Amino acid sequence: MSPKNLADRVYETDVMIMGGGIAGCYAAAKAAERGLKVTLVEKANTRRSGTAAMGMDHYEPVKNDGITNEGFVKLWEARQSALNGEGRFTDPVMPYVYMDKSLWALEESERLGLTMRWHDGDFYFMPQAWFGGPRLMLRVHWQDCKPILARAARSAGAQVLERTMVVDLLTNGDRVVGATAVDTRTGEFIVIKARATVLATGIFARCYEPEEPLFYKYQMKYHWCPASISGDGYAAAYRAGAEIANMDITGWGFRIRDDLTISYGNFDHGDGIRAKWYTWDGEEIPYPTAERYREIEQAGKDPIYVSQSHLPDDYHKRMEVAFVDEKLISFKVAEERLFNPRTHRYELMENHPLNFIVPTGAVVDRNFKSPSLEGLWAIGDCSSGAHGCGNAAVGGLVVGDNIHKDVSAAPEPHIDEGQVEAQKQIALAPLSVTAGTEPIELELSTRYICRRYVGMLKNEGRLREGQRRLRTLKREFGPKLVARNAHGLMRALECRNIVDLTDVHIAACLQRKETRGQFIRLDYTQRDPSRDNMVTYQRMKSEEPILEIREVPELSAASVGEGR
Repeated sequence: MSPKNLADRVYETDVMIMGGGIAGCYAAAKAAERGLKVTLVEKANTRRSGTAAMGMDHYEPVKNDGITNEGFVKLWEARQSALNGEGRFTDPVMPYVYMDKSLWALEESERLGLTMRWHDGDFYFMPQAWFGGPRLMLRVHWQDCKPILARAARSAGAQVLERTMVVDLLTNGDRVVGATAVDTRTGEFIVIKARATVLATGIFARCYEPEEPLFYKYQMKYHWCPASISGDGYAAAYRAGAEIANMDITGWGFRIRDDLTISYGNFDHGDGIRAKWYTWDGEEIPYPTAERYREIEQAGKDPIYVSQSHLPDDYHKRMEVAFVDEKLISFKVAEERLFNPRTHRYELMENHPLNFIVPTGAVVDRNFKSPSLEGLWAIGDCSSGAHGCGNAAVGGLVVGDNIHKDVSAAPEPHIDEGQVEAQKQIALAPLSVTAGTEPIELELSTRYICRRYVGMLKNEGRLREGQRRLRTLKREFGPKLVARNAHGLMRALECRNIVDLTDVHIAACLQRKETRGQFIRLDYTQRDPSRDNMVTYQRMKSEEPILEIREVPELSAASVGEGR
């Protein structure tokens, strides 16, 4: 039976890109300029899709002038020391690749129509950098970054399938040969044959609750675009047999009770001037790390407040300009609440896990290729170790600029019709359920399990109970997910991804029996030296989960040079 008899639509392409955010649009534009047939698949509208959908006020990283390979190695070693040997990149050359290509990415961005300069016509470098200098972040006016990038992809000749959600990857042996998808407006089942497949769907975060306020009407009020954090790319890669990494590491951090009026990051990542922190009775304190926060709680000195009232007027003006780019509604909300961001103090939330903001994702080499599956790439927040729009731009442009070499050598993609049929049954099953479980019900139950049993402070008993409850929910209610229309089908498929990845997350946490950096085990309070620079890798093989712990390659000046 031909795929055409199994699918409502079949597309054949050189490169299929899953996700139309910043990374996906960059890759699509550049690959199409190289003369390839490119199909960009986005479950929303590319004009306003991805984490930077409605704007962005900063761009990172940017290369330090004159840094040598040896100098980079020293900076990396200092960074790893600060992280207590907690390996995150599966290839330590990757940060160098991002930095080395960043100025080229700036030039390409401006060529594609993005305004990378400040309103005075010059680059506005922010004095923040773990690379050891003031040139890590740029302030940018990016209110319209997504419409511009979406237009650039189309102008270059890329075919764009909007309101289309990829369900699973299609494989032939150890090679990815395309994907299946559904139209989230019509419910049509789609097959896409591709010589090369690129994942660019963002991070995974919807297994934890969103930011404050935690009320029913804010179920999707996340720091990132909620459609971009359901782990679609992670899940598709994992189920296809590709390795994903670092799924045991969650980001811990703080948010503020009044998060609707300002982004927390501006207290810590402003223009080089830090906010001030106070106990409830006005005592100024250092930055409240997780451990310090617990000490303050135990001393009865919380809640903790943060203030920007000491900052100069020109700083506040720059912050206001930045918020116009990224969070325009913030000052309107503040005004309606009679809240003055310049003078009032913000109350911190209690210490809690902040989703998967730490780099995680599909394992890639320095060319953004999956080492475990041929024909698969991952870029942006979907690739292990990357985070932020600057890395997304670099990864997208590098892959788009070079993928034609692999496409020209790739064999004709062969589609397994039995695999298509199996994926079709999974994809469309919720449309046949008449009285079942709403996707949001199962998703909220999954979030509760993560908050209650995984979260910031873990131990064996909590993790095992969370795993048991999650697998019971998955077994009992996964097959009962109901979709009343094609849009509801998208939510059901997102829920499937969230539950699958939460299981992966808990399994990784159970395997790691130590406390280090942002990973805290109450029953293993000491750092395990044998886990220094080790990464947790997970994949599926013959429908069985595989977990391995391996050391990341050693970084040297020679290996940095190879990353050029």
